[in-house]
Amino acid sequence: MLFKTITASIRSSPGFVLLIGLGAVFELSFHYLSALSYKYLIDKALLPRDASALALLVGTLFCIGLLNVIAGIGSDYAKARLGAKLLFEYRMKLFRHMQMQSHRFYERFGIGDLLARYTDDIPAIQTAVLQTVSRGLLSALSVAIGLSILFAMEWKLTLLAIAGSVLLFVPYRLLKSRSLAWNEAYSSHLEQFTGSIDENIKAAKVIRAFDLRRNMLAQVEGNLRTMMSIGVRRSFVNTNLNRLPMLAISILTAVILGYGSYLTFSGKLTIGSFIAYNSIFITVGQSMFSIAAVLPYYLSARTSLHRVEQVMNWQPEVTELGTQELPSIRRGIGLHNVSFAYVSEEPVLRQLNLEIPLTGCTSIVGASGSGKSTVLQLLLRFADPDSGTVSYDGHDIREVRYASLLRQIGVVFQDSILFHASIRDNILVGKPDANEEEIVEAARAAGIHETIVGFAKGYDTIVRNQGDNLSGGQRQRIALARALLRKPNVLFLDEATSALDPDTERAVNETIWSLAGSRAIISVTHRLAYAAKSDRIIVLDQGTVAESGSHEELMKREGLYHRMWEKQQGFVLSKGDGGARVELDRLRMLPFFRGIESDALQQITRLFVTEKFEAGVPVVEQGDQGDKFYLIARGKVEVMVASAVGERKKIAILSDGDHFGEIALMHHIPRTASIVTSTPCLLLSLSYEHFHPLMVQYPSIRRGLEATLQMRMQGRDAQ
Repeated sequence: MLFKTITASIRSSPGFVLLIGLGAVFELSFHYLSALSYKYLIDKALLPRDASALALLVGTLFCIGLLNVIAGIGSDYAKARLGAKLLFEYRMKLFRHMQMQSHRFYERFGIGDLLARYTDDIPAIQTAVLQTVSRGLLSALSVAIGLSILFAMEWKLTLLAIAGSVLLFVPYRLLKSRSLAWNEAYSSHLEQFTGSIDENIKAAKVIRAFDLRRNMLAQVEGNLRTMMSIGVRRSFVNTNLNRLPMLAISILTAVILGYGSYLTFSGKLTIGSFIAYNSIFITVGQSMFSIAAVLPYYLSARTSLHRVEQVMNWQPEVTELGTQELPSIRRGIGLHNVSFAYVSEEPVLRQLNLEIPLTGCTSIVGASGSGKSTVLQLLLRFADPDSGTVSYDGHDIREVRYASLLRQIGVVFQDSILFHASIRDNILVGKPDANEEEIVEAARAAGIHETIVGFAKGYDTIVRNQGDNLSGGQRQRIALARALLRKPNVLFLDEATSALDPDTERAVNETIWSLAGSRAIISVTHRLAYAAKSDRIIVLDQGTVAESGSHEELMKREGLYHRMWEKQQGFVLSKGDGGARVELDRLRMLPFFRGIESDALQQITRLFVTEKFEAGVPVVEQGDQGDKFYLIARGKVEVMVASAVGERKKIAILSDGDHFGEIALMHHIPRTASIVTSTPCLLLSLSYEHFHPLMVQYPSIRRGLEATLQMRMQGRDAQ
C-alpha cells in the first residue's frame, strides 16, 4: 500500500522527481569519479610525476564538483516542493473527505483522533516518501553503479562484498514486527492525549466546578507516561534498525580490507587500484546503509498510512449524487414512511409520516428522545433515512443537487457557532457574494444592526473564541442575520432561543415571529409557550406523530400536548431581574403535594428560592448529602451517574417543568446522581431547613412524601 503511494507520488510530480534524479546522478558521478581518481592520481600522475595528468584530473574533479553543487541545489528545491505538495494534497484530501461526513463519522473518530492524523500520520507518510524518492533511490542507484565498477576491478572481492551485505537486512527481518507494534501503540495513545486536551478545553467549566483538575491531571499524566514508555521502546527499536546495519558494514569493511590487502601483497592489485577499490566500496557500503536507514521511516509510514486509510475508507452516509436542480420550494415538505436509527436495533423514528405546509409557522415538539431533532437533521439532509423518503414539493432530496436545497433554506441552531472573523464576515457566511446593503438589511431584520453600529469597529468588530466577546442574544441575532441573508424560502430553528435568558429569549422570539409573514418557519423546540403561537404544532412521541393541530385544538383533546403544556405552566418569570416563582396550582400537580391543604401549599410557594446556573455547571453532585428539592422553571439539565471506575453516563434529560431531589425534603441521604446544566437554567429550590417545620405543622405533607419515596424505592427494586 505504501509502495503504491510512493509510486503515485512519482507519477504525479515527474518534474520534481526528474530534478531529484539529476541531482542524484551528479552526486553519484562526483563520488565515484573521486574514488576512481585515486587509481589514476597515484598510478598515472603522482608516481610518474606527470604534472599535466595531475592538472587534468584536478580540473575534471573541480568541474564535476561544481555541477554537483548546482544540481544539488535544484534537487533540494525539488524535494522541498515535493514534500510541501504531499502535505498539502493529503491534508486537503482528508479535509475534503471530512466535509462529506455526518454525525456517525465524528462519533467513530474523535477530534483528537483526527488531529493526530493531520499532525503526526500525514507528516510521517511525507517523510517516508521523500526518504524513499531521494535517499532510497539514490542509494539503490549508487549500489548498482558501485557494484558494477567493483566487478570490473576485482570480481572475487566483489562477490564477497555482496554475500556479506545480506547482514545489513537481518535486523529489519528481526525487528520489523516490534517496530510496527510500537508505532501503532504510540499512535493510539497520541490520539487519547490529543482527545484529552480537546476535552479539557471544551469542558473547562465542568472540570473546574466539579474540582476534577486533579483527576484530569492524573489522567493526562498517566497517558503521557505511557507514551513516554512506548516512545522509549519505539525509539530504541528504530535506532537498532540503524545501529545493527552499521555493525554489519564495519565487519564487512574489515573483511574487504583484509582480503584486498592480501591481493595487493600478492601483486594481483596495484596500490592505486586497491585504494580506489576501497574508496568505492566505502561509498557502496554507505549507500547500502542508507537503504537500511530508510526502513524505519517505511515502517512508521506503514502504520500512519493505515490510520489515514481508515478515515478515508469511511463512506459518507449522505451521498450527494443528485443532478437535478430543486425548483423554488413553495408548497410543502413531506416525510413518507421514514425510519431512522443512530444505533442498529434502536430506532428513533418509526415509519413516520408527516406533511408540513410551507405557510406560516410550524413547531415540532416532544419530550427528549421523541425524535424531533432527528426530523430536523433529515430535513436539512445531515443524514438520510434508513427507509422512506424526505421530499420538498414532491422532489426526493436524494435526487436533487444538495447545493440547490441549501440555497433555499436558512437555519439557526441552539449553539450559535460563530467564526473567528469580523461580524460582517460571519453574516456573509449566509451569502458570500452579498453587498453591504444586503448585509445591513439582514441585520436589521434580525434586530442586531443598531447594536453592531454601536460597537467601536461596527461590522468590522472581530468575533473571538466562537463569540465569547458577545452576549448570548447578540450571538443568536447574528446567527439569525446569517440565515436571513440568504432570503430563504424556509427558516429552520433548532431550539434557537432555549439557551438565552428569559428576557433575551422573549425579545429574540418576537423578532423571529415577525418574520413569519414573509417566509415559512419550522421550529424544533421543547418550550411550549412559544410553540403555542405557531399556526400548527406537531407533537412527536417515540418516533411517531402523536398529535397535530393548533394550540387550541390540541388543548381541547387533552392528550400528550395538554399534559406537556400543564407541566410547563405555573411559573411566573419576573422581567428585568430574571427571578421566578411557582404558582399554587402548579405545585398541587406534583404527586407528593397532591391533596395537601391550600394554606400549606401557599406557604410552600413562598419558600422557593430562585437559583441561576450557566450551561455546563453542576447543580448537585452524586454522593453529596441531599438538602434541596428543585423545580426547573427554564432550561435543560442532564442526569449523570458515575460508575465504580469513575466513568460518567447520561441517563436522562430534564427540562422546563421537571423536578428532582424531592427525597432531600425528608432525608439527608447521598445524591444518587449528578445534575449538570446543558443550557443556562433558572431553577426554584426548596431547602430541607425551610421545609421541615411545615412537615411538623402539616402531617399530610410527610405522608405524601413518604408515599412517593416508597414508590421510588419499589421501582428501583423492580429494576
